[in-house]
Amino acid sequence: MASDKERALSSWERFAYSIANFGVGTVPAIISSWALYYFSPPDPAPGETSCLISYVPLAIIMAVALAIGRVGEALINPFIGDWSDKTRSKLGRRIPYIRYGAPVMAIAAILVWFPPIMGESWLNAIWVSFFMIIMSMSFAVVVAPYLSLLPELTPHNGERITLSAWMAVAETAGVLAVGAGAGYIIEAYKCGAFGFGPQQFNGFHIAAILFAGSGLVAFMFTGFGIKEKPWTEAKNVKFSFRQGAKEVFRNPAFLPYMSIAALMRISLDMVIVAIPYVATTILGGKESDASIIMIIVTVGAMLLFPLVNYLSNKYGKKLIIMIGVSGFAIILPLVITLGKWGFLTPMGQGYVLFLLATFPVSAFMVLPRPMLADIIDHDEKLTGYRREAIYNGMEGLFSRSASGLAWVLCALLFDVFGKSADQPLGIYLIGPMAGFVALISVIGFRNYPFKQ
Repeated sequence: MASDKERALSSWERFAYSIANFGVGTVPAIISSWALYYFSPPDPAPGETSCLISYVPLAIIMAVALAIGRVGEALINPFIGDWSDKTRSKLGRRIPYIRYGAPVMAIAAILVWFPPIMGESWLNAIWVSFFMIIMSMSFAVVVAPYLSLLPELTPHNGERITLSAWMAVAETAGVLAVGAGAGYIIEAYKCGAFGFGPQQFNGFHIAAILFAGSGLVAFMFTGFGIKEKPWTEAKNVKFSFRQGAKEVFRNPAFLPYMSIAALMRISLDMVIVAIPYVATTILGGKESDASIIMIIVTVGAMLLFPLVNYLSNKYGKKLIIMIGVSGFAIILPLVITLGKWGFLTPMGQGYVLFLLATFPVSAFMVLPRPMLADIIDHDEKLTGYRREAIYNGMEGLFSRSASGLAWVLCALLFDVFGKSADQPLGIYLIGPMAGFVALISVIGFRNYPFKQ
């Protein structure tokens, strides 16, 4: 924790800034966790029926429809960063984007879940692509400036780590709210809610409205509760976009950092996509059991935040995140063994395996943001400018594209190897593939130059 001499923010300012990360957690989490499952559900076991229907002909079609939005977000991120760095207004360089972009993001995130055709149709995929593009681009408009506030709100390393931990708690709370609540809501109302049929209004719709709406409220705390620091000459960025982007890649820490930020994003998002399928198909449970698994991971990770904070202050952020991601690479391939341990129930095996993943998830949630702040500080030494948003934008170019790729990889495995109770190999293979991606991220991160 930062001492009084090493803090630039009041407790209210810390809260008002970090709570917006609840929205960073909820808005993408409901889509990452349940969209593929909703539009391309697993086939019921022989002799069983389900009120879930497929809205697209193949899982890969749905995955591409979802990924298109993420690619759009990725492409616009650097431009948003450049525009935000160069914005001058009474509200500052970041706050206007948060205030006016968040409502658009929330509305689009809800409309994704209301496809026009009640059955398999390419039109549904087009619908999802359209609103995913709007949602994802407005998410970039909000989040890149929001994250860019961190290094300029406080110059103190200890307070940055502390604030990042608070942000991780808020984001984890958002992910936990989705993980804990969505599965139960979906299971209770998947066959229809409030007298409507399963395709007219159901638990997926309720969850989307609830979590997109609560995410919007969280962003408004920052939009109306944080006052930016006074404008200085260091904020008068004179680089063109092209020149500014080149300078990002000249920073020796950026590309090694992106190895962790992007590849680990693929690995983690593949696991998030897989959990509903693992719980309902491999482990023989229900949608609520997927919620329990998500609770185990998110609560376990949140409880370890103080440990990650302590270890990173003592031994350096580089070492701790390498240990965490290496653990992910070792644990995830064990997914292929679930149901085959010879002891515990299949669901119990799932609980144990995902519990082991909590430290890697905790390290990945806490450490990248203060690491990027260090990289931005080094950029100021190299260029003389404070260019927080272009760095967050360039990071978003890679990490959001990577997030979309996770859907595509999962869908390919499902379509080629199966995602049903009698053909579950595609679900099993997600673990080894995600573990391999995590391993590659560690190898690429070795040349990161800052130990602290």
